[in-house]
Amino acid sequence: MSVLMADPIELPASLFGTVGGSPTLGDLVAGAWEGLAAHAEVACPVCAGAMTPRYGAGSSVLGGRCGDCGSSLA
Repeated sequence: MSVLMADPIELPASLFGTVGGSPTLGDLVAGAWEGLAAHAEVACPVCAGAMTPRYGAGSSVLGGRCGDCGSSLA
């Protein structure tokens, strides 16, 4: 099976429109999961490197792994 990879998703300053604040860790992780679930490459919440989806035996996304720092979401 071939998977097309999109450009990394750029996260906004805040996913929930918080005025004047930085995104929370929850915002960053939720945004990363949304992109990974859509089979897209996203910005790593730890280092902002390229995080790609990880797959199991089927086509479901099980998480993601950063190619720069090695962090993973599962």
